[in-house]
Amino acid sequence: MKSTKQFIKFGLTGLLNTVLTYVIYLLLLQPTNATFAMGVGYGITSLIGLSLNNKWVFKTHSNLKLVVIKYYATYLFTWLISIGIAHIASSSAIINSQLIPLVSLMITVPTNFLLSKFWVFNNKKQLREAHHLGS
Repeated sequence: MKSTKQFIKFGLTGLLNTVLTYVIYLLLLQPTNATFAMGVGYGITSLIGLSLNNKWVFKTHSNLKLVVIKYYATYLFTWLISIGIAHIASSSAIINSQLIPLVSLMITVPTNFLLSKFWVFNNKKQLREAHHLGS
């Protein structure tokens, strides 16, 4: 049940970030350019995602510096997966190119969630304390 709640909160955080990234993109597109607008949007919402995942979704109190490093490593890893999926799917014409992002999300969202839950926001001290209390 806890993991299901976390996954729903994780999804809501991702949805919020997607909407905010798009709004920021639209606001900055006209006065700047698409690359800058997307970069700023992604940068701002990645910080929001980090904060919400840390405090609301997984409720960890781990070393923030280590969490940040792991968070962006996970971000990079799932980005590379999505680029790989897009490359393979588009070069082999396995999937309609308009559906590639959806297929990518079906793989990267659960991957990102599992890495976030068990690696990025995993507070081993809390796990040890919970195990000790259960004994």
